Amino acid sequence: MTRCLTASAVVVLAAGLLLAPSFPSGAQAPQRPQPVFVVNQPETVQVHGEVRLAGPIEGEVSIRGPIPQGRAVVLGELEVPPVQKGEVARLVRAGSVSTEGFVNMVVSLVGMQRATPTRSGEVGVILLPAEELPLRAWEEHGQLLLAAEAHALSQPGPVPYFASQPLRATVAFPRYRVFLYNSSDRTVVVTVYVYLTG
Repeated sequence: MTRCLTASAVVVLAAGLLLAPSFPSGAQAPQRPQPVFVVNQPETVQVHGEVRLAGPIEGEVSIRGPIPQGRAVVLGELEVPPVQKGEVARLVRAGSVSTEGFVNMVVSLVGMQRATPTRSGEVGVILLPAEELPLRAWEEHGQLLLAAEAHALSQPGPVPYFASQPLRATVAFPRYRVFLYNSSDRTVVVTVYVYLTG
């Protein structure tokens, strides 16, 4: 009878161990079933529009189509009366060009005479870094520091149009101020082209 009792106790103990849930030490059994959400993403997630990232990218990233490597900035139809390059306060201020993210620029100037000049004169564009020291040197002493300049000759003749040679320069600052001058004796209308490349 003792043998039967011992065998029964072993069987009950073994059954209890097999049927009891196994939890790591210190863990408690959940009170109720926990919800599980399964999200099946498509193989390729398509994003349209602008994407901004706050940190590094982990994993694989692919881009469909070419990435633009350049940007054209056009400052057009600007009227420039006769003003010498050295007359700093009278130069035509044509705004600014943002160059952030680019390493090279090509600056070109084209123009048209409003009336035939009686003498030839240089028409030009100056791109001056929008930084305190270069701007102060220019405004106080007429000294160009770290500037890019393109110019063309406006002269008497039957053809009223003129253009500069394209000026290639390295971008060294995130923004440039644009100034225009005209040393001929008649007003001209100019367009400035700045092509930025990476």
